[in-house]
Amino acid sequence: MEPQKYVRHTAIKCTVGSILEGTYVQGSENEMSYVLLEEQKMYRANIFGILVQKEGQGAITNMMIDDGTGRIIVRSFEESVMISRLNVGEIVVVIGKVRTYNNERYISPEIMKKIDQKWMKVRQKEVVFRKPMNEEKSEKELVKVAEEKIEKLKVTEEVIPKNEGIVQEEEIHQETILPAEKVVTIIRELDDGSGVLVEDIIEKSPLRETEKVIEKMLERGEIFQNQPGKVKVL
Repeated sequence: MEPQKYVRHTAIKCTVGSILEGTYVQGSENEMSYVLLEEQKMYRANIFGILVQKEGQGAITNMMIDDGTGRIIVRSFEESVMISRLNVGEIVVVIGKVRTYNNERYISPEIMKKIDQKWMKVRQKEVVFRKPMNEEKSEKELVKVAEEKIEKLKVTEEVIPKNEGIVQEEEIHQETILPAEKVVTIIRELDDGSGVLVEDIIEKSPLRETEKVIEKMLERGEIFQNQPGKVKVL
């Protein structure tokens, strides 16, 4: 059987409200989980918002993001320098997969980075508001809500360098990638269709505790063991 070709889906720019109100479709062996936004399948989300809460429980970090259309949890299961640097009140961009646990939706982040406050206004203009939580609110009102929340949290406005462009996935430094995402990248590079030996992943990985990361990924179902000692990406 010919090995299934992996497709890295584009992260769709959207609002928290659209994620919460879209239809969540549980993944299968042949397809990843996704949120149905009208007629578009969203496998990976790209949102901007204010970090309004942040709590750590061991290696797990729960964060609440508010973009003016709703609030959603961003949950990381690994310790990360990227996340440890983020503070409540900052504007952040989050790129990751939407998951669900006990009927609650959350985002499992691949990339999470602080951005300048002014990009919040840029994003509000870029995003098409699909079914906002309050349909009577206009786009201008949603922008105003976000701006008021920024003021309440006393977010310091920074000057954007002249040549700085809108945050793109390709421009974000490698250090912002979570450990699990690094492991996934290694598996995809080494997999010839029959899976990859755990020992080979550990040997190539730059992480200090790669084996523990792999164990957690197996527990969460992000990868699976197709043969003894070998793993594949779902």
